[in-house]
Amino acid sequence: MKSILLYVVLVGLPLLGIVGLLQVGQSLSAPISLAGKWNVQLVPAQPQGPARQDGVLRASPGTLSITQSGPNLRLSFDHTPSPTFEGSIRDVTINATVLDRRTAAMPNPANYTAAPIAFRATVDRQARPERLFGILIFGDGPSRAEVRLTATRQREDREATGDR
Repeated sequence: MKSILLYVVLVGLPLLGIVGLLQVGQSLSAPISLAGKWNVQLVPAQPQGPARQDGVLRASPGTLSITQSGPNLRLSFDHTPSPTFEGSIRDVTINATVLDRRTAAMPNPANYTAAPIAFRATVDRQARPERLFGILIFGDGPSRAEVRLTATRQREDREATGDR
């Protein structure tokens, strides 16, 4: 009798725990994968202007690098000076803010030469390759400015060569 009770405790309880975890985890799903390189095209509200010769708009089109761990993202543009953003993805919406706010100070709100302080985007999963549509936000309050962007996922080497 003692051995049966010991068997139930040592085998039965862990099995019940596993079954319980499987039931709870059925509704969980992994966030979509965005990691990799993206080709970015910035679309300023006023395309022409001498104030936009410097800063982040000078590099358009450019490349956006995204690293991901679960729902957490780190985004950086592949040109200098370039702010690094940290944020997360929820469903198909990305919300990120600049990692070091001191580097994003806007000395002159009349132009976009300062680094952006926030990044907001949605993912179009139906497009092939996938696309991001969003905005870069510069400054706070009355000096706030937004620049639209479109990003397209770069093809991986195995897709480009036809290997799958």
